[in-house]
Amino acid sequence: MDFVLILVRTLWLRNSQNFKIILMSSTIEIDKLTHYFRQVINGQILPAYQFQIVDRLFDAQDMYLEHIQNYGLLPDLKLSEARLSREAVDLAIKLIKSFDDEDSMAGWDHTKNLPIKRTTVLVFLPGLLEMQTVHEALRFPRGKPDSAKFNLDDYDECLKFNYDIISLHSDLAMDDQMNTFTPAKSTFRKIILATNIAESSITIPNVRYVVDFCLNKEMVCDPETNYSCLQLVWASKANCDQRRGRAGRVAHGKCYRLVKLHLYNSLPAYQKPALVKESLDRVVLQEKKLNIGEPKSILALALEPPNINDIEVTILKLKEVGALTIHMGQDEIRPFDGDLTFLGKIMAALSIDIELSRLIALGHAFGLVYEAVIIAACLSTKSIFKIYYKDHLAAYKSKFNFAVGTFCDCQAFLNVYKTWLYHESNQQFRTTDAERRWAHLHNADIKRLREVYLLIDELQNRLRQLHIFVPHDIIIAGAFYPNYYIREPIESEAVDRELSSKDPFRIIMLRNVPLNEGILYRSQIEKQLKSLVDIEDMKITFENTKYKYKN
Repeated sequence: MDFVLILVRTLWLRNSQNFKIILMSSTIEIDKLTHYFRQVINGQILPAYQFQIVDRLFDAQDMYLEHIQNYGLLPDLKLSEARLSREAVDLAIKLIKSFDDEDSMAGWDHTKNLPIKRTTVLVFLPGLLEMQTVHEALRFPRGKPDSAKFNLDDYDECLKFNYDIISLHSDLAMDDQMNTFTPAKSTFRKIILATNIAESSITIPNVRYVVDFCLNKEMVCDPETNYSCLQLVWASKANCDQRRGRAGRVAHGKCYRLVKLHLYNSLPAYQKPALVKESLDRVVLQEKKLNIGEPKSILALALEPPNINDIEVTILKLKEVGALTIHMGQDEIRPFDGDLTFLGKIMAALSIDIELSRLIALGHAFGLVYEAVIIAACLSTKSIFKIYYKDHLAAYKSKFNFAVGTFCDCQAFLNVYKTWLYHESNQQFRTTDAERRWAHLHNADIKRLREVYLLIDELQNRLRQLHIFVPHDIIIAGAFYPNYYIREPIESEAVDRELSSKDPFRIIMLRNVPLNEGILYRSQIEKQLKSLVDIEDMKITFENTKYKYKN
């Protein structure tokens, strides 16, 4: 956002001031913004015009932990440690159940023992992992039973209480997110688990209750190492006010902030600008990609400029890793500027740290781009190995085993991901319990592995735009053409459609057998296969034009 403001203001000042710029925000300091877009008119410096919308048709009442003490154990939260506590999740679940008492005023369905018209609950969470945690807690508040021993539907409280849970996250498919605006069925309560994507820009109908954990995930740069990563932080008051406003759009509502009032009063009024708290590597690369001037002079135009020493250190670092040239143009040397190299273009295109982008570039140079992408994706997320509070050694043992004697974390990440992907692609995880047992045996985190899978797909798509492709194993295919075959990844939908849900590893299907003539070939088929399989173990069936052999 900060860099976009620089671009808008720079183009506005350079080209023409005879057009309007309309900026809408509820989470930025308005005085700073109006001063930033100030103009000189008739010899006077005038700030940009501001138009504030203060009238609201409906109110939203603020509630804190002090107001809901009777619902259960209150979480012990501190300003110095932002976290999603189990106690806060349990309180949120009890709160959602209690909303039926207020909604019952509109009528009660005695057959289902639920209110006829139930309003929507909007729950603000910092990320996808936390959304999954709350989703499962809503379904199984007393813990998820073993699906091998119990029918999960019998314990699923979302089915019991008619909860329609929808996740709203920028990484999810648009079709799934559009369900947010679909009216809930009679007696059903829609519960929307959302990140700050739902803070503004959209109006979700029928929202009466907002449950806010007052948390965000932000990119934060470690000043010691200059390394950026996503961290869980407390939201600003401006963000929390935006979230409360979701409950007062179409009706009077309530906003439950799951923190104590004194902690909320200690939260920052506004978020720190990204240029101040994040690494400048990617910002400088984007600025050089646009070729609009020297980085120091351009970034100095920011609403809150970063420290000039940080800019200089970033440019020197980019030169050191090969993203910027030493010379400008033909032979001019500028210590704090340079031209973008091809390596720099790769770094600018990828959504990861420059060290990891360099790893991928080196992987491409040495024919190991796929392995490099996997390692980079694993290093861009939290550890894919679980660390247990009472058994730290278990995670180390698993990592050591997957490292295969190399004592290298990168090798361990590569091997555990490839192993998980092999089992997943070959349908060896027939049930969630099978996958869970494998993960428990190796102390692997399935949720993190799936996050890595999505990130790998995104990185490969961006690399393709730079004409960098993951190579395929084609030597054998080329040598034995046309007598070769490869097995495609097995998808459950294809198995259901083509094989009627039969085991794909124990079945042979012949296509285009003449209609009603398959029975004529039974003896010949048995003769061809009897050397491989006992005739008694064969089961031959004919379905229209399909022939199937099953062992």
